[in-house]
Amino acid sequence: MVGASFVALVSLSAVSISAAAATTADELVSYGMSLAEFDDVRMSESEADFDGSEELWDEALLFEYKLATSYTEDKAITSLGYQPYTICNYAPDKTGIQRAQMVNEAFQNTSGVDVSHFFFEGISELNNAERSCGVIRTFNDTIPKVYASNPDAETWMKTNPIHPSMKMVDSTVTTIQARMDGDTDLGMISIDQNEENGYIKRSTLEFSNVLCPGVRSFNGTQIVSGKEISQAAKDFVVEDGGKTVRDASYYYDKVNNGGNNDYTERMKLWSDAVSFVVNLTDPVDGRNPCLDIVVGKIFTFEVSPYIGQGGTGVLEVYSSVSEEEGYAIAEILTNMTKDDVDQCIWYTLYAIALNPMVCSVEPKARPQTLCPDLTSDLSQCPPPSPAPSQPSSGRVVKVSLMNKVVVSMAIAVFSFRILN
Repeated sequence: MVGASFVALVSLSAVSISAAAATTADELVSYGMSLAEFDDVRMSESEADFDGSEELWDEALLFEYKLATSYTEDKAITSLGYQPYTICNYAPDKTGIQRAQMVNEAFQNTSGVDVSHFFFEGISELNNAERSCGVIRTFNDTIPKVYASNPDAETWMKTNPIHPSMKMVDSTVTTIQARMDGDTDLGMISIDQNEENGYIKRSTLEFSNVLCPGVRSFNGTQIVSGKEISQAAKDFVVEDGGKTVRDASYYYDKVNNGGNNDYTERMKLWSDAVSFVVNLTDPVDGRNPCLDIVVGKIFTFEVSPYIGQGGTGVLEVYSSVSEEEGYAIAEILTNMTKDDVDQCIWYTLYAIALNPMVCSVEPKARPQTLCPDLTSDLSQCPPPSPAPSQPSSGRVVKVSLMNKVVVSMAIAVFSFRILN
């Protein structure tokens, strides 16, 4: 958990990494790519979040380095000491394989860095004549140590801590906002639905999150189950009434502790969502309707099967009930409005992206089958026996006001089942 005094520890003028290697802020910035350089590696929400500001981009880089070096004793799977980085090798006249080998050798030859301190799975982001890029997950001050032990690395290697906006694919926010508005289709995340064999078939929204290298083979040897990973991911979102996320957020720190208004509109969106959820926590009993009900009961966290399939695995986060049921459950059990639930969703998305186990976040379509009244318990609506000569109509239908009324009336019974 992030300490309450964390913000006071961050200095943008100098960042002391360790007794063995003190690294200045300018040196840390020089290790990284500019915002413009990173945009060519991965199409993300970074441009929108930082509005093109290289100064804010550098501040975020420093914040993330300090975060990574504040957890020397915390080696839990979700420890903020294990941070993912985009790493690029610019060595000329080299293949991607050769550049990957150079990166591995630099880490392996660094004193004080062992096999459990870094997890690199090769070139996976970009590979062209200029540079080859991949993702590496390292512990504590491993990156500065590598630069200190390999002085020539500054000439060919650049590394950036992967903060939340870098993980979100381009148009993530636009896609989710359109879905919340309920009147716009974007790509696969469609609000249309089909009536088929007495059921409603439609695509609903999920967050599809690629796990970082080293998560499933933690510390180089320990194979972590999908169940453990998904539970750890949910625990990170709800921990300490949202304060863990708040204290690890550069955006929250910038908006609330920066001393001026030199932050972007998008930064404020994320900061406001974090503040909203943290302020929902009851100071007496610690209850929080967003974290206890929406995240704790309505959202499902699960890892797609990956053992034997290669890759790092995917953490899928989605509503276990229909959207209509989710909003109604929250309203009836907690008096949360739709706007409140939407803020909770923004917070959850941001918390997932902040999690050091996650390296990429993308909204995707998830098939969903519902009863005609848009409830999700199919045992309550067995399909009618169709006439032999009457195939399914497959007609497109929209959510009607009557549907929503029926759903709201059914929630009182349904919510009891959800919570037990």
